[in-house]
Amino acid sequence: MVVVTGVGTGIGKTHVGEALLFAWGRRARVVGLKPIESGLNGATESDAHRLARASTFHVKRPGVALRQPVSPHLAARNQNVRIPVRDIICQVEQARNAADGVLVELAGGLFTPITDDLLNADLASALRPDVTLLIAPDRLGVLHDTIAAVRAAANPAWTAPRIHSVLLIAPERGDASTGTNAAEIPRFTGIPVSATLPRAPSQALSAHPAIAALVASW
Repeated sequence: MVVVTGVGTGIGKTHVGEALLFAWGRRARVVGLKPIESGLNGATESDAHRLARASTFHVKRPGVALRQPVSPHLAARNQNVRIPVRDIICQVEQARNAADGVLVELAGGLFTPITDDLLNADLASALRPDVTLLIAPDRLGVLHDTIAAVRAAANPAWTAPRIHSVLLIAPERGDASTGTNAAEIPRFTGIPVSATLPRAPSQALSAHPAIAALVASW
């Protein structure tokens, strides 16, 4: 199982997740899930639906859809909804047993709160992923963001999965740091950058050599 997380929200996790599923699905029965999602006002397609479309195998999908574009724990509180974390873990495990591969995208960043006392990192750890990918935009500030996420995940005071690799995706507007970050991130984190991806449709990204190599290793 692969967990896709990020250094924040709105950075392209779902887009990369789709590309990974398209590539992985060429040789396996794969399921893409986003069990918790906020910011759904009815006018936009959900990330969970996008991942479902990119899947080649379909199961009962765990999911909590929250309207407000805020942290899931706040959106759930304001909507008077309980996020059933234990049920989500069980349902993801069922999908894991049924499919050849499962990709789970977390809502927001690795340390985003999902309930009043649990973070995404807690959920990710409970899912026992084989691979955890950290998605980040290739722009100014990403060194701080990735170093902070990796060091926090490694801190024994937190419950967090091991981050296996970082995937950088080109920002909408590049800056002076764009193109330089992939070489610097491993120096400060010890975590490899498995891909530096251009801005392209997810189907096109699925054929990118770095995506193909990454999926072939699973």
